[in-house]
Amino acid sequence: MYWKFFKKVCCGNTAVKIILIPISLISAELLSLVVSQASLGNVPGVVRYSAGLLTLVLLSAAFQTTVNIALKKEELRAVHGFRLCFLDQFLANSSDRLFRTDYGELIENLTADTEQTSRRYTELYPGIVSNLLGLTGYFLFLVMESPIVAVSLLVISMIQLLPPLLVKKYMQVSYEQCEEMEAAITNHIAEAVTGFETIKLYGLKSWWLQKMANYYRDYLRVGRKADAAAAAQRAMYRLMNTLLQYGTYALIGFYVILGYCSMDAAVQAIYLSQGFFSSVQGLFSAIPDLAVSANAQSRIGKWICSEKNPSDSVIALDGTDHIQMKDLSYRCGEREILRSVNCSFDPNTNYIIKGSNGAGKTTLLNLLAGLLLPENGVLYAGGNGRLLFYIPQQDPQYHCNITSLFEMFGQRHQKKLTMIADRFGLTDRIREGKAVCDLSGGERKKVFLSIGFAMDSQWLLLDEPSNNLDSNAKQVLSELIRERKGIILVSHDLLLTNTADCSMILENGGLQYE
Repeated sequence: MYWKFFKKVCCGNTAVKIILIPISLISAELLSLVVSQASLGNVPGVVRYSAGLLTLVLLSAAFQTTVNIALKKEELRAVHGFRLCFLDQFLANSSDRLFRTDYGELIENLTADTEQTSRRYTELYPGIVSNLLGLTGYFLFLVMESPIVAVSLLVISMIQLLPPLLVKKYMQVSYEQCEEMEAAITNHIAEAVTGFETIKLYGLKSWWLQKMANYYRDYLRVGRKADAAAAAQRAMYRLMNTLLQYGTYALIGFYVILGYCSMDAAVQAIYLSQGFFSSVQGLFSAIPDLAVSANAQSRIGKWICSEKNPSDSVIALDGTDHIQMKDLSYRCGEREILRSVNCSFDPNTNYIIKGSNGAGKTTLLNLLAGLLLPENGVLYAGGNGRLLFYIPQQDPQYHCNITSLFEMFGQRHQKKLTMIADRFGLTDRIREGKAVCDLSGGERKKVFLSIGFAMDSQWLLLDEPSNNLDSNAKQVLSELIRERKGIILVSHDLLLTNTADCSMILENGGLQYE
């Protein structure tokens, strides 16, 4: 999957880097000729070879600039296409898996992990190939001029690897810990947004803030380690580059004095030394980078290799609109929520499900909606393809206004959406005013009830739909329920109880008619 997006960029970057290798070798040869002509006092020769060197450098810079701009555009397109494909594959997962998605982890997948995976193909692979070829080319070129110089540069370049590798390995661990902490913090914030009513109702604000403080403290601790590792790496590279640069100059000068190499070979070695050392450093620094990107790719891969719904858990039946449960069971941890439930729902009937708090009513609706998969038994669903619409207790908080949200459901639903919204008292001013996330709890509930009743769905599942509604809105809701069939309702509201055709009770894992 990855290669089809990044093939052009990977091959293009690799080709550009490889082309620069012979250009560097030719530049080294021209520079040695300039020095040779200068030592002989041949001014025309100096001018001629200097002009050739300058022309080569300018053409090389122009080539790199032009090609890199084109490759950068292609890279941005490839990254965008890759992320869209990832989202498409992610949304192709089962409803059960999407429902259980770790929000913080998904945010990391969409940002840092996709970036690391993209970098693997756009930078790391081209860098490894070009650095390997560059190192080989520079070494063979210098061996032909002076074997002792070539071997000396190879030995010196190896010295620079040990400290950075140690720091890089430590930095990789810190990086992964930072990723985990960022995901945990994102999850904690998301839980506060979706569960703020519970936090407020049970006075859990201090607990939530203390847990956030603990996350923040741990994140700072891990972050300091990562910053220290990064600072140590930068300092080591600067020190190592300085020592290598001036140490190489001194060593090659010493070889010239002793007659181990010619002046031409010395000039070429000095010119190519920086590229020589960079190639070695690039090869070895890519090792931990590849490990980081491999971890990121595996985290993304678990979404791309999507799970399939067990064929024996949910079965679509053509020719029927009924929902049937046969010996259906569901367990949460050690607690058995549903136990061998056998039940059938007729789309021409409205049902209300009662039961004590914690009996599993919301879990039952999640199973009917496909957000959870049963552990045992079979759920038979109508196979006519009509939409099942589910309005849970917690309403989504979008950043668009109501009118924009309604428009997302297509032109043919607009008239009915507007009519129902008017019945709930959602005037034009309200619909075009604040964002959905800024509405009160009652207004937001009216928005999604309007959408649910306006859709042409075979089944409408409602979980405590009267929460946060005023008395007038509750009356409108009861009227809407009476006006249609195929509703499965969970509610403690006495006004809504009378709207159902059939009443059922969920107790001790069993579902039975009242």
